[in-house]
Amino acid sequence: MLFSWLLKENNLMTGLNLCHLLENYCYSKKLSEKELDFLERCWFDSLNRVHYNRFPGMAPAIVCDEAGVARGSYWIICNAAILDKIRPIESSKNRIDRIVDILSQSGLIAA
Repeated sequence: MLFSWLLKENNLMTGLNLCHLLENYCYSKKLSEKELDFLERCWFDSLNRVHYNRFPGMAPAIVCDEAGVARGSYWIICNAAILDKIRPIESSKNRIDRIVDILSQSGLIAA
């Protein structure tokens, strides 16, 4: 029984995809807690990986518009902006400001 539950949980998490979740959110305006947790982990991972990823993907206009960021923005910026709307953090800097700082430091966007 425990094994089947773990297998189900693992399959759910491996089936999640940042781009797919954000696109679905644009249409449904819904994300489960597990999906939000996954997006949170993606955001946190992006803080560490952006220095190594010289070519992050750009999100489509519908996702940028829903996130409230400029069209042509990176997926990781859209993810941060949507998370800031749905699950704000009580910190001196929100997620989007932190990721923009790192992208600026990496030379991927102009400050």
